[in-house]
This record gives sequence, structure tokens and C-alpha cells, in this order.
Amino acid sequence: MKIFELTVVTPERITFQGKISSLILPAWEGSMGILPGHTPALVLIKEGVIRTQNEEGIEETMSVSGGFVEIGQRKATLFAETAELAQEIDEERARLALARAKEDVAKTRAPKKGPQEIDVEKAQAALRRALTRLKAVENARRIRGHRTPPPVNEN
Repeated sequence: MKIFELTVVTPERITFQGKISSLILPAWEGSMGILPGHTPALVLIKEGVIRTQNEEGIEETMSVSGGFVEIGQRKATLFAETAELAQEIDEERARLALARAKEDVAKTRAPKKGPQEIDVEKAQAALRRALTRLKAVENARRIRGHRTPPPVNEN
């Protein structure tokens, strides 16, 4: 089986480094699959879930913020503001963050009485981040064949 090297880099750390046989990522144009020998490219990615498969067929998922990936024939390097492997995500904390973000977004939509205390863009970004983190956890659970809790409601 052909493989290539993937490195996922954030400002804080190298989140992932390993040999994989496939990579699926959230490109701005839609979901994009990368296999060994891919044509070299520089691709913008949006916030979402990345899936990898190693040479033994084991899949990993991770949550990433937007960034870009540099693709070579034998190597891909993904640069993101944040990236977390699904197994590193504290699901309960992510669910609490989702609930808080939903409340904050709802407050931004309510009629304004006095000064606006919540930044609309920050509230929406927190909501997207919480949803993405939970989707990564749910994907990992599904891959491993564990029972999945009810899907995350995006509304």
C-alpha cells in the first residue's frame, strides 16, 4: 500500500505526524480527498473534521480550524490555528461549550436593551468550534463501532 507523510502543525505544537494512506479534509470548495502521489498543491481549508487512514486501515479523526495544507507527492503539511485529535477532546466540556455558545448566539439575536455585551462574530465562531469538536468525537466513535449519542443539533 502506498503511503505519504502527514504533519499537522498549530502555533502551539505538532498535533499529528505520521504515515497515512489517505486524507480527507474540509477544503473551501468542499470535501477533498488526498492519496499518495497527489499533484502538488496549496489548498485553503475551513473549520471542520479531518479524517486519516494509516497503512493498517486504522482511521483517525481530528477537529481543525481554518488554515491551509501544502501537498506534495510524498508529504502533506497542514497548518491550522487549532487542531485536536478526537481522543484528546473532552466531550462533556465540548457539550457545555456548545450550550454556552448557543445561549450567546441567541442573546445576539434578541432585541437589544442597552449596550451589546456579546460579540456576534465571537459567539458564532464559538458555536462553530464546539460543533466541529463534537463532530470529530462522533466520527471517531462511529469509526470505532461504539454506540453514538444523539447527533449534535446544529440549531
